[in-house]
Amino acid sequence: MAKFVIAGKANCPHYAKAELLGDYLQRNLPNFSIYKWPIAEQDWDDWVESTYGKNQWKSSKRSSPLIWRELMERGGRGTLVGGLDDFQEYAQCYYGTILDHFMTNSSALFRLIAEENIQHYTQDIQLKKKFIEETLNPYHVCIVGAHHPCAYELFPELFSSKLFPNRDIFLRLTTNDPSKLSSLEAMAMEIEDLACKQFHSVETVLQNNDITFENTDLIIVVDDYFFEEQQKYFDSLVAEKTRLNKTYDEANLFDDERPPFEPERMKHDMKSAYQYYKTLASQTQSNIKSTCHILIACSNSTMIATQAFIKTMKSIPTNNIIGLARTVENQAKARIGKKLNVDIRNINGEYIIDTNHCQSLNYDGAIWAQSFLRNSTEMLADPKWIKEVLRKELENRDFELYSHVEHNRALVHTQTSAILSFVQDWVNGSNDDHSYSCVMSCSTAALGLAETNDEEQIHGNFICSVPALIRGPDDVVPIDLNLSNDNRALLIRIIKDIQAKYKMD
Repeated sequence: MAKFVIAGKANCPHYAKAELLGDYLQRNLPNFSIYKWPIAEQDWDDWVESTYGKNQWKSSKRSSPLIWRELMERGGRGTLVGGLDDFQEYAQCYYGTILDHFMTNSSALFRLIAEENIQHYTQDIQLKKKFIEETLNPYHVCIVGAHHPCAYELFPELFSSKLFPNRDIFLRLTTNDPSKLSSLEAMAMEIEDLACKQFHSVETVLQNNDITFENTDLIIVVDDYFFEEQQKYFDSLVAEKTRLNKTYDEANLFDDERPPFEPERMKHDMKSAYQYYKTLASQTQSNIKSTCHILIACSNSTMIATQAFIKTMKSIPTNNIIGLARTVENQAKARIGKKLNVDIRNINGEYIIDTNHCQSLNYDGAIWAQSFLRNSTEMLADPKWIKEVLRKELENRDFELYSHVEHNRALVHTQTSAILSFVQDWVNGSNDDHSYSCVMSCSTAALGLAETNDEEQIHGNFICSVPALIRGPDDVVPIDLNLSNDNRALLIRIIKDIQAKYKMD
């Protein structure tokens, strides 16, 4: 069985003659077959170079057409025949008098076939594009700051049908650092190699490019302004902790005799961060569509970044911009679960930990039943631990994970899991009636501040992390906080301090 591939420019008369000769031989020889491969004229040079490299051919032949023989039985790279003249000589040598009738055809016929080829080729391309447009359900996702480690951990789960059912994902990876483009391109290659069912395409661009946010449906901002600063700070703390342990070892101190290591809270330059994210928000709104949704998932700078985006961007509704508070929320759940010895199933800056809405499942207490929810505050019965110890443990949680797990993997995994679970709930709506913390713009009534006295009265909307019901991308509703007097006063103090200190009201 002989199989020949005849490739050439769709509008080339020499290609038309080669395919006509191939058809003639295929009709007259029982074990002879051909495959015709028309190529657009503008793509020919690149295609030839790619094909020669793939098959490791050394010939200088580059003109149309290009013919080679496939190895049917043993596979491997094909055997190059050459151009039209080479193919005719090959056929004449092997098949002789069979070609006598074919040689009577005129060049006018070949030119006519070339015109028909280009017409059919153009029609086929148009039909394929139309079919793709009719069957494709595109969803454009842009990851801002894709050089951050957690961006790499988002795949392949980001292409899961649970997150974006029946969607074809067009992914765009962006960075504001030209030196990081090569790492993004490497990541893009790995994403293509995953060959996920819902994945369609991936591209890498600089954030100052005009097309960065064009046609985007969802933007995930993981560009953490304080990330490198935090890494250096944690490295210094690890070195200090190692030095202290060495000192304690030399003094032969037992574990219970060693004072606990309590690192100081890292100080952040919020004004610089606010200006950075304000500039990023200005770049984003230049060509963004009004239905786009933005998730701020910057780990150490979520609150300040959400403030900058909501106050700067006027081209999309305020409710379309949400900050990710689920990481801190999950860490608080883990600490409370550890305190109560129950399984856990499911921001930086100033914040309040309010456990009034926290419930526990399968708590081993005096009253127990399968799937029986209990109020966690009642079971803890330790307001001092909630007010002082829990907050302190949360502040040190990141360093604890960083110092115990190599290369910051636990912190990255925690952040990635929070992003993926929130995207699933936000895009598709949560399947339960549970509330989840979100950083968003909400009114004083939702925060429970509308009933304060005149001295404490605060007007307008505020950007704050509040528990909310997530029913869909355009239906995120803050629940009635029902704050205690102490928490209400503390929240007012925090808001006033931020307004006075950073002048971001």
